[in-house]
Amino acid sequence: MNGPEGCPITTLYAIRSGVPLIGLGLLLICAGFAGLVVPGIPYPPFPVPLIFAGFGLFLIWAGLTK
Repeated sequence: MNGPEGCPITTLYAIRSGVPLIGLGLLLICAGFAGLVVPGIPYPPFPVPLIFAGFGLFLIWAGLTK
């Protein structure tokens, strides 16, 4: 199970690819703007969605360039 690539966990969950980073980035962007779309959820103060979206975009970029 432990092939030439090293740790089986990194190959099992595809951490070497950028898929987990891209997924986490999309999740952060959705969480940042969920208050605008879903009624009943209180919308956070103004800079919080921008921070979530900015870090989500950074994670997507990091996942694509990995």
